[in-house]
Amino acid sequence: MEPLVDAHLDLAYNARALGRDLTLPLEALRALDPHPDTPLVTLESLKEAGVAVAFATLFADPREGGREDWEEEVYAQLALYEAWEARGLVRILREGRDLKDHLSRYPEDRTLGLVLLLEGAHPLAFPEDLRPLRARGLRLLSLSWATQNPYAGGNAEEGPLTERGRALLKEMEALGVALDLSHLAEEAAWEALKAYRGPVCATHANCRALNPSSRHLSDELLKALAARGGVLGLVPYNAFLEPGWKRGQKRLPLDAFLRHKAHAEGLMGPTGVGLGTDWDGGFGLEAIPQGLDRHRDLRALGDEGFLGGNWLRWLLRWF
Repeated sequence: MEPLVDAHLDLAYNARALGRDLTLPLEALRALDPHPDTPLVTLESLKEAGVAVAFATLFADPREGGREDWEEEVYAQLALYEAWEARGLVRILREGRDLKDHLSRYPEDRTLGLVLLLEGAHPLAFPEDLRPLRARGLRLLSLSWATQNPYAGGNAEEGPLTERGRALLKEMEALGVALDLSHLAEEAAWEALKAYRGPVCATHANCRALNPSSRHLSDELLKALAARGGVLGLVPYNAFLEPGWKRGQKRLPLDAFLRHKAHAEGLMGPTGVGLGTDWDGGFGLEAIPQGLDRHRDLRALGDEGFLGGNWLRWLLRWF
């Protein structure tokens, strides 16, 4: 079984904010979970599917609390990942040697490898606050999450890259932290691509041409991302696939996702597109295409490159 890579999972957020015990088998979690959205992810379901690497977020909702609360939550989530690692449930991939060693053990050892991603820079008071997170393993950062912050505009509150944002990008370059374009305002994304010379990607976004929302990437940005050697992580989430889809409506056919895949690959080439499911990132089983129930079902959606090889090549080039 070839390794699968999921470039966006809110594992610690789900465990802490929703109280989900992700160490349970998926069916056990589903039986216990009180939320209306049926869970899609546990650590065991990822292992079962052969997910070798997941980009695991550190995320604090910018609509709740203030910067000190956000910082506290980010470090609490980081501590949870470290606790899972101490129990042998995951392996945090902090440096290139960790990634290479981890991949050399697959598939005999299916311990889940985590690449840590700070989703939104709002918990950082100053650019240099990135340093202690990098020292504990952080390797990717997205400048915004929907809302505008002191670093950049977001997809829901548009605005430019700020001077503080430019300073943060320089800090990222110096520390070896990659840039995730997801959730950035279009204006800020173009400015960030010009200002930042390190590795870039979009961990979880779809094609704006097929779903005209500022949450997704324009064709021009997709081409620019490909020109920089970046990878797009497509999201199998109905509201991201078809304009006007609402919760409570019938699940879409898999073709809705495959249209985004074909469009992105037509612009970026077959090596520029992978998975970034964002599963359990505010939705559940009821909101994903028919035929998908858990991570093992994703293997029907593409070839080795799409399912993991493209992300692994991107990681190995710079990690």
